[in-house]
Amino acid sequence: MKFAFLTLDFRRFPLEFAFQCAAKYGFDGIEIWGGRPHAFPEDMTRERLNEINSWKKKYHLEIPMFCLDGLNQNRRLTSLDEKERQEAIAHAKKGVNAASALEAPRILVVPDHPGYNLDADVVWKAFCDSITELADYALDKGVRITVEPLTPMESPVITTSDHCVRLMRDVKRENVHFMMDIVPPTIAYEPFSDYFTKLGERMDYIHICNNDGRTDAHTRLDEGIIPLEDMFRVFKNWGYKDYVSAELYSEVYREPEMMLANTVRVLNGIRERVGI
Repeated sequence: MKFAFLTLDFRRFPLEFAFQCAAKYGFDGIEIWGGRPHAFPEDMTRERLNEINSWKKKYHLEIPMFCLDGLNQNRRLTSLDEKERQEAIAHAKKGVNAASALEAPRILVVPDHPGYNLDADVVWKAFCDSITELADYALDKGVRITVEPLTPMESPVITTSDHCVRLMRDVKRENVHFMMDIVPPTIAYEPFSDYFTKLGERMDYIHICNNDGRTDAHTRLDEGIIPLEDMFRVFKNWGYKDYVSAELYSEVYREPEMMLANTVRVLNGIRERVGI
């Protein structure tokens, strides 16, 4: 396994500070948040891309994922308003361009809440159409479209591994992959193993945190109901070797470096005991 963290947690700091912390605390990579002030796709000029690539080389880090800022925005890939959906696709394509220029193999997209009192089948088709167009656009750029299931509090469109299987069957694009944020299966009372058995190699990224078992809270690793050491034993026993990325947005905007230090302390103990 390799380890990274999402720079969203450092949204109140310049992006280079996140790179510095990633190197200082021994991470393998850094997951770039595609929002301002870090890497908003519309801001990704050649100069900005060169700057970020220079930090990647300077701090000896990989960029395993470009993470679009896709929740609670004015552009949804699930929208039934065709103008909004096309704007969301155009924005995501710019994110694909940025990911390709940064040599990030994945771009993270989410099925944001489409709104209430809508026909779920019509919403599903809109999201499938969006993902199909993005996958076709990203194919020759060497970028995988990585879809993240959400909690029902965030959006009802994709919340389980079964939803991922359905999307995989309906979209039929080999460069559409999936990730597991450990919160949705916890809230849905779904075994982590479902993601490995049902998605196989198409599930190649994991977001970690802890959780209270009731909400979509992303708490620090040592505060929550999930036995993290045992969770990593599950990951290891299923032969998972790809990236694990810390996402602790619930509380770290004020002091992300301290929370990163907390994450590293917990992870190092687990890795030593589990043999990762």
